[in-house]
Amino acid sequence: MINFLQQKNLSKIQIVGIDATKEPNSSNKGTSYEVIDNSILRVIPIDVDCPHFSDVIKSVSTVNEIKETYSKLIDNYIKIIRQEKPDLILLNGTYFVPWSLFQAGSIEKIPMVLHYHGILTKETSQYDPSVRDLIHKMETTFDNDSLLYIFPSKLAQKTVEEEVFGHQISRSVVIPNPIPNYFFETKGVNSQKEIAFVGRWSNIKNPKFIKKFIKYNQNKLSDYRINIVSDKEKASKDLLDYANSVKFYSPMENKKLANFYGKMGIVISPSFFETYGNVAQESIASGTPALVGPNMGVSEIFRQVGLSDFIVDFSSTKNVYYKIKKFSGRPIDKKVKDMLKYNLTPNIISEKLIKALKSA
Repeated sequence: MINFLQQKNLSKIQIVGIDATKEPNSSNKGTSYEVIDNSILRVIPIDVDCPHFSDVIKSVSTVNEIKETYSKLIDNYIKIIRQEKPDLILLNGTYFVPWSLFQAGSIEKIPMVLHYHGILTKETSQYDPSVRDLIHKMETTFDNDSLLYIFPSKLAQKTVEEEVFGHQISRSVVIPNPIPNYFFETKGVNSQKEIAFVGRWSNIKNPKFIKKFIKYNQNKLSDYRINIVSDKEKASKDLLDYANSVKFYSPMENKKLANFYGKMGIVISPSFFETYGNVAQESIASGTPALVGPNMGVSEIFRQVGLSDFIVDFSSTKNVYYKIKKFSGRPIDKKVKDMLKYNLTPNIISEKLIKALKSA
């Protein structure tokens, strides 16, 4: 969106980013943004210690205690808000960092928009009940009539309404996630026997399916190989007994991912739930088939572009195996890629985001 605004020369718009440099769940080896000369983006680094959320949530019993734990972060946000006097605050997700910014914005009574990327209640559904209940209470503090909500899918909105807030949301818009142009420019080879999984090695991503598939594949005496882009240490430890059937990769930047997808025969996204699922649509844009579960927001896009056959119930390994045999290595129809390119490139999505932000 920043690049889009920069191209449009809308100099009246200024964006201030805040980089919590000691946030332990982020890498400080580099940043995901690039500040260029005369950019509309200015980044303010704040040097504040933030304990790991996973540690905090096990040591407190109320939402107020969570707020107290991150009081230094919240106070820093308040100081910057008073200094910058923003017209609008964009909350990027629901994790404790944007949640802390929400606390600050609420105190200062600044209009806010919540881009609802992840649903904490779903992400932590397999946690200990007491921890899960506390996280749910924390997430319900986002239930606020003054907020405009941007959801990446209808599934995400429905899930928040039914499982988090318990009521319909009056001010919301659904805007899918964009696909960077370089995915469409990938020249793939689509090696039929190469299967890819890209994502966090966490329960909600259903990594147990990978084990099930490898066993099933061995019983069928087939030679498919799983290529995993994830936390190498976690994934390799979990699949130690199947090392001959798996190739592990560390997480890579998007442009390298485009080439990675192009070398695969098929990509699988077996998640139990996802508000969206960028990996699947990036794979399709790269020319490589992708299988997704019905409880993924991106399945809505798949239906719209004629890829309903790529939506599969991952509880049936047999059925998934059949789909892999049928679609692996098959090139994606140009009409499908053109539809994605027409609707989901960054400039198209940026226009929709800016329109939504203006309406807030």
